[in-house]
Amino acid sequence: MSLSPNGAVERAPGATPQVRASGPGGSIYDLGYQGYEGPRLGRQAAIRALYWHTIRSCYGIGRGGRAKIAPFTLAALAVLPAIVGVGISALAKQSGEIGDVLEGSSPIRYATYHGLISTFVLLFCAVQAPELLGRDQRFGVLPIYFSRALARLDYAIAKVLGLVTSLLAMVIVPYAILFLGRVLVASDLVEGLTNELPNLPPLAAQALLTSGLLGSISMAIAAFTPRRAYATVGIIAAFLIPTIVVALVIGTLSGSVADWVVVLSPVDVLDGSNAALFHASADSESVRSADLDGLVYVVTALVGIALAVGVTIRRYLRISA
Repeated sequence: MSLSPNGAVERAPGATPQVRASGPGGSIYDLGYQGYEGPRLGRQAAIRALYWHTIRSCYGIGRGGRAKIAPFTLAALAVLPAIVGVGISALAKQSGEIGDVLEGSSPIRYATYHGLISTFVLLFCAVQAPELLGRDQRFGVLPIYFSRALARLDYAIAKVLGLVTSLLAMVIVPYAILFLGRVLVASDLVEGLTNELPNLPPLAAQALLTSGLLGSISMAIAAFTPRRAYATVGIIAAFLIPTIVVALVIGTLSGSVADWVVVLSPVDVLDGSNAALFHASADSESVRSADLDGLVYVVTALVGIALAVGVTIRRYLRISA
């Protein structure tokens, strides 16, 4: 390669031509190590962030459309009876004496609403609990969580509370619609509110017991397997099989032993607590046959919540990550 008299570059015969990049050029700057100088929010902020993320994940918020189909469909099905119940109440108020008979015979009441939506709540648990815990185990992101300010205990509690809160919203919203609807259709708003206010404590208590017991048991089962199908089957079996076994035992045996067997079924326990709180008859034949005080079902539900949360925490304290 040489220079011609006019300054142009001349290549020697047979020399390989130079290749130049056709794209835009770039520059690399060595800025050195840059330390983080932003705010450090700490452990409590990490727990809140995971808790809020869990609630969003339960309803598929921030994910694709397919992730929203199951939770929002189940939530809509849980709300639908409340809307129908408000319509029946409005129609009854306009029908005079016949309306009193119509409202009294309506199957949609505070005491019966738990039985109407319990299947939807169970399916919500079976679908969403494995999604909340199984993905983190399958994709190996637990070490990332535990390497930060978030501890294993914090992770377990935030996840359980996230599902329980999501279930609470699913249960309490229909109750609220039914409550407000009955107040608004009353001929006198103040009188309607006065008549409905005594129902608020049992509504809140039953909603908390339902979401707490079903949510904590579902998370305890889902924590032991990263496979979504196995966790879903396990959750459904944990709710259905004890109910069948309890019905068989009560139908076969008699006495106090048979009565206390009913507390082994979460579904029957919630049915019993619902009957006790609303002073109504239970839907389950097993609960009606068992000669137990209503307080027993409430205490059993609280004990079940504590045990299920404890199992989940112990699982994550021992899990390898």
